[in-house]
Amino acid sequence: MEIIVLEGFSNTGKTTTIGILYNLLLSNGGISTNKQALGRDPNDFSDIVINYKNLKIGIFSMGDNSTAISQGIVNFNNQNCDVFICSLSTGTPKVRANNRINRFQNIRIPKTIASQNITENQANNNDANRLFGLI
Repeated sequence: MEIIVLEGFSNTGKTTTIGILYNLLLSNGGISTNKQALGRDPNDFSDIVINYKNLKIGIFSMGDNSTAISQGIVNFNNQNCDVFICSLSTGTPKVRANNRINRFQNIRIPKTIASQNITENQANNNDANRLFGLI
């Protein structure tokens, strides 16, 4: 399983970006198998998307909980996912998550931050499209 990680500080749009990526997958032939809410944030979710490029893609948007990310990786690997895409909050070590991520081939993408030059919406869409291109 390959892991693609969207990394950034809390409240920078990682979950929103993962949601945009998820919708891109579904609008390009992917099929949701079992979308489930995660944690207390109503926007956090997990799912497995199938039939996009004949891949089984695990999605996990809750990036603040190191243990949950680590367990998600194990769970999706046990379900024979080809790709696992997750968010990961930086600013604290996230030792369990990083140790688990590093056991797999992985790509880490820094979350683009909104600024005077780019809106939050543009940053999130640009990052989602970048992730989409890596699949």
